[in-house]
Amino acid sequence: MMFSLNTNSIRSVLKRRGARAMSPMDLPKYTMDQFGLRAINFSTDQLAGLAPKDLELIRDSGDRIGCSCLLLSQSSPLPLGDIKGDKALEGIERMTRVVKAASLMGCNSVSLSIKAKDTDAAFEQAAESMKHILRAADRAQINVLIAPANGLTQDPERLTDLLKEIGGFRIGTMPDFETAAKSGDPVGYLKKLTPYASVVNASTLGFTVPDPAPAAESEAKEEDPADDAPELSGLDALAAELEGMMMEDDPIPVHEGYDLPSLVGAIAAVGFDGTVSIDYRGDGDESLGVIHSKEAIQEALIALKD
Repeated sequence: MMFSLNTNSIRSVLKRRGARAMSPMDLPKYTMDQFGLRAINFSTDQLAGLAPKDLELIRDSGDRIGCSCLLLSQSSPLPLGDIKGDKALEGIERMTRVVKAASLMGCNSVSLSIKAKDTDAAFEQAAESMKHILRAADRAQINVLIAPANGLTQDPERLTDLLKEIGGFRIGTMPDFETAAKSGDPVGYLKKLTPYASVVNASTLGFTVPDPAPAAESEAKEEDPADDAPELSGLDALAAELEGMMMEDDPIPVHEGYDLPSLVGAIAAVGFDGTVSIDYRGDGDESLGVIHSKEAIQEALIALKD
């Protein structure tokens, strides 16, 4: 498995103004510098107003520093199962534009969710709509991943039936941890959808960091490297602060809300070797939340080998 950053995790970064202002073109470098991640997934609403040359700049920026854009997600569900046809056609046209944007950014995949009731008519219309989208994706050599949503694609077996109806080798799923947790059988849910996935969205909600052992506290007081450290500012200061928060001997953060190790174990159990996209959705410091997510998932993977 490899890790990527879902840029929804750090939305506030794009809201900065003044000397700390940051654009989508800066996010690959930010992702590499702050988290050591070599892949990034964007959401379409973060690219509103950008020209094609700006999308190419995102690609070029990522290529230069070794943090490539892997996936572009359509941010809002599309009515691809609308049986009247007009709204479905609008959804097809929208995803065709998303595929083109993803190609300019150097992505190998796009993702979307389908807004539709679970009826046979909606099922057939959604399958037909997706076939049109796949034609554009085939030309661009881009994979199309369906992220489960309420309604037509809520049940994992119904979604896999839809994949079979659509056909083609560029169609797949993008399961989400929080959605799986809400299903009532998160492990079973992920085991059904992950075999069709090239990306799993590892959404996290928050963490509790256990108190360090007394011995570790004592050693930390005796030797504090911050005492002799030069004064830093800006991103360098933030990086140093986060690094200090996550020392090698620090306790592993514990996820709140659902059992994260069991979900990691579920995707590992079916042999998943694609991309785990870190999507921190909790409160507080977003960057620290991303780091905690990465640490907790890595620790879960290590535990599986023991």
